[in-house]
Amino acid sequence: MKIIYWGSSAFGIPCLETLKKSCQILAVVTSPDKPKGRHLKITPGPIKIWAQNNSILVLQPEKLKGNTEFLNILKSFNPDLFIIISYGKIIPEEYLKIPKIAPINVHPSLLPKYRGSAPIEWALINGERETGVSVIFVTRDVDAGNIISQKSIIIEDQDDIFTLREKLSNIAVEVLLEGFNKLKDGFRGKQQEGKVSYAPKLKKTDGKIVWAGSATSIHNRIRALADWPGTYTFLFSKKGCRMIKIISSIVEKDTGSYGLPGRFVDLNKKILVACGEGMLRIERLQEQGKKQQNALDYLNGHFHLLKDGHLE
Repeated sequence: MKIIYWGSSAFGIPCLETLKKSCQILAVVTSPDKPKGRHLKITPGPIKIWAQNNSILVLQPEKLKGNTEFLNILKSFNPDLFIIISYGKIIPEEYLKIPKIAPINVHPSLLPKYRGSAPIEWALINGERETGVSVIFVTRDVDAGNIISQKSIIIEDQDDIFTLREKLSNIAVEVLLEGFNKLKDGFRGKQQEGKVSYAPKLKKTDGKIVWAGSATSIHNRIRALADWPGTYTFLFSKKGCRMIKIISSIVEKDTGSYGLPGRFVDLNKKILVACGEGMLRIERLQEQGKKQQNALDYLNGHFHLLKDGHLE
């Protein structure tokens, strides 16, 4: 089967490894190289690197809409399928008509839940106990096509964005292969059923901690946004204001009131913070411009700062 792969995230690499064994990958379409790191060096993305290492043609259009030249290039390949996994842009309808069989999408949620660009993060933020991977036909409406195959997994208490993304990336291979077999049998999918919810693109401001929330909801946000944008708060003390990134946490108490939200409850070899409901233990943190530290190391160097301060 001849395919063109669309993707920009490393999430799709296990699927690409499997596709390479059984399909002819004509090309990969991925985002243009972007500046990264402290010195903003122009750096290729993970899909481009994978494709180059496997001698597969890489296409990186700056734009899709109105790009007749690129549209004609894709038509000339005469592909059977488009396989789209975390590409990052909406693909215009004229492109979706190109493949002989269909354009299909591998989406990391149990559709119709969490349509949109950040389904893994929002499942964690919202405290979901289950998520999964859906393979669907791509239509004009985002993430609304018929479901070809689907599989669910449990979200464990210790999961964060890194572990959950890896689990879903690995099961995506199985769900995609199942979808391939169904397509060969002529299956046209089943309509999505249930309540529709959305996972909008993340913003930096989504990482701001609101201590008036519950300890559980704050902890969920910390583990969901640990990759990007990260969660942050401000430490106010007699020495002014410092921005602190919270890297990891534990829910010390999920119910009860322990003082004003953002106030320190206990600084005896640990950092416990009162929330609107419950209490949060900070495990790792990073002061702006400094290295990450575990809570005890930061406490040992900044005890008087914390003793007289609070978070907000």
